[in-house]
Amino acid sequence: MLQQPLLLAALPSAVLDMTTDFTPLFMGMVIGLFLCVVAFAFAIGVHDSWWTQQSAKQQDDRPEPELSDAA
Repeated sequence: MLQQPLLLAALPSAVLDMTTDFTPLFMGMVIGLFLCVVAFAFAIGVHDSWWTQQSAKQQDDRPEPELSDAA
């Protein structure tokens, strides 16, 4: 038979059994949160790289100003 840790000895065993029922839910929440953070970081990276390409393209397409002979 398994011994309960001393810190959890004050809790009834039914409370400990309830936590094992919610383990898949908690794990799903942790994995879901991790995937959301990774997707958010990926979206930021795609947006930043697109914005950098667009600003570089606009700088290349801009005509150079013609300098007049002021002297």
